[in-house]
Amino acid sequence: MFHRPGRLTALRAVAHLGAWLPFILGPARLIQHGWRPVGDEAAIALRSWNSLTAHGPMVGQATRLAHGVFDPGPLEYWLLAIPVHMDTAHGVLWGAAICCLVACSLAVEAAWSVLGAAGGLCASGLIIGLTLWTPAIAVTPSWNPWFGMMFFIAALAAAWAVMSGHRGWWPALVVTASIAAQSHLMFTVPSGVLAILALVVGLVGAIRGRLGYWWVLAGLIAGAACWSAPLIQQFTSPDGNLGLLLRSGGATTGPRTGGTFSLRALSAAMEPVPVWWKSSLQPSAIYQLISHRPAWFAVAVLVLLAVAAVMAVRPLRCRPLGALAVVTLVISLGSLVTYSGIPVHNTSLRTLGYLVVLLFPIGVLSWLVVGSWAVLTARLILSRLAAAQPAARAVRAAGALAGLAAMALVAVGAILAVPRQGPVVRQVTRDPAMAASQAASRQIARALPGQPIALSVHDFNPSVLGRLTLGVTWALTPEGFRAEIMRTRLARELGDRYVFRGEEIPLVKVRVRQHGTSVAVTRPTRLASHR
Repeated sequence: MFHRPGRLTALRAVAHLGAWLPFILGPARLIQHGWRPVGDEAAIALRSWNSLTAHGPMVGQATRLAHGVFDPGPLEYWLLAIPVHMDTAHGVLWGAAICCLVACSLAVEAAWSVLGAAGGLCASGLIIGLTLWTPAIAVTPSWNPWFGMMFFIAALAAAWAVMSGHRGWWPALVVTASIAAQSHLMFTVPSGVLAILALVVGLVGAIRGRLGYWWVLAGLIAGAACWSAPLIQQFTSPDGNLGLLLRSGGATTGPRTGGTFSLRALSAAMEPVPVWWKSSLQPSAIYQLISHRPAWFAVAVLVLLAVAAVMAVRPLRCRPLGALAVVTLVISLGSLVTYSGIPVHNTSLRTLGYLVVLLFPIGVLSWLVVGSWAVLTARLILSRLAAAQPAARAVRAAGALAGLAAMALVAVGAILAVPRQGPVVRQVTRDPAMAASQAASRQIARALPGQPIALSVHDFNPSVLGRLTLGVTWALTPEGFRAEIMRTRLARELGDRYVFRGEEIPLVKVRVRQHGTSVAVTRPTRLASHR
């Protein structure tokens, strides 16, 4: 039923459109409600703007997984540079949404190349499931953890395709894995290992089959382009960021979560009922849920994944299953690095709760691999036939059933994703930093022509202060201002150009009270920076 050309075209369209829908509606609703960049997204917009100048960033966002270092690279800024210059108010948002649509389509097409319609629909269902569990991913895709997550999903699908014998997907794997790895540190280790492992598997297959190597050359060229900026920064700066990241194990003072917690986090993803089956959990609740899961369960599932990968070669002779098992095993082991190195501080995971998003693909793929392995093994035992024939028939039968189930899930999930976004849209657009940053930037632009200024921001609500400062800094940039921020720690996250060093430039004080925003401008004078 899946082999008719017209039906295949319709299924392909459903797979793509279903994955796209949340990323189209979410940003559109934000823009409709008056969204403006503040906080991290303002920093991303600012650094994307600078990507087309002589002061373009060569590293990513400041990471909270270690002290004084940044995510590996600026690829997100490069991708968003033109949208930000085209539309200073919303370009960072719709530009990221377009990039995520591309990532969705790459994931669907890569999975389609392995298992046809069943694979493509399952990839689309995985994306929709992720946006149902964490609607903010599709509502604010410009935030670097969410941006990286979508390209990480595309990298998983591309790695699966390469390890299943479709070597032409390796250049796409290099690009998507590079974007994910540079967007956020939690994707760096599994993305890098997948790209290298897929290259090795592809080369072994090409050598055995005496096939061409154009895909290797294309991937290496793409990789060199993607990593040019981080490598230049590493070898031309006295404090190379890549080197600091490699040594960042001791860069954060205080305790970290440790290996036992990381295994419990995997158990929370794999053990019934998984953490991703529960919606709207607060970070503290997630931490408590993870802390009460047994570490041994994760070890057992990792062993099962390894067994499934070996048995998929022989006796099952099902290469797609073996490839998916290896991909799942790699990202599971890679996640142990992230979850064992989270700084605990006083709030534990409260301020880093978004890291839990990595558990969704780990859990879903683990269930899929173990379930498929169990079904194929049972069929093999019951049939008592040659391994190759029942495995092939089982793959086709399972593919047809999975295709039907995935098509239904894609349709239902895409519809359910729309109302799930509503609370997130309201929460984001009610951020008081948005209105305050717009009001302050307008008053500053009326009081001064564009020029370097020393910016000092005060807010009656301390939790808003950082987001407000970054929002004002970005809003002034297209107007010709360069705000040097008096709060040195915050300024260093944007780069040395934004650290105030006591120059004789106008001092602009923004003060936000409960009943309004005021701006005071003083004549140029030499001042001291504030920590």
